[in-house]
Amino acid sequence: MAKKEFKKVLNLNTYEWWRNHRRVVTFGLFLSIFAFYLGTPVYKEAKVKDTCAKLNTSYQITGDEAMKNLNLKEIKNYNNRELANYYCERYLGIK
Repeated sequence: MAKKEFKKVLNLNTYEWWRNHRRVVTFGLFLSIFAFYLGTPVYKEAKVKDTCAKLNTSYQITGDEAMKNLNLKEIKNYNNRELANYYCERYLGIK
């Protein structure tokens, strides 16, 4: 008997709650997943642009940090800063 009273006091009848709110919850979940799907490329592009801006403005980050943030591989006989700058120029369409 105490269990029923406990459910009544806290309104723990989950089936009734789900039946009354399923459309709102389902729409909210769909909307969240869709926003994440659309936002992911935007976030990636913003990260690349931010790294390129930091690299080109008053040496806020080093070439090694830029290579790591841009997921670039090192090439022998080339400076990491030059490689990152080259990538940024091509990505942003500067040259």
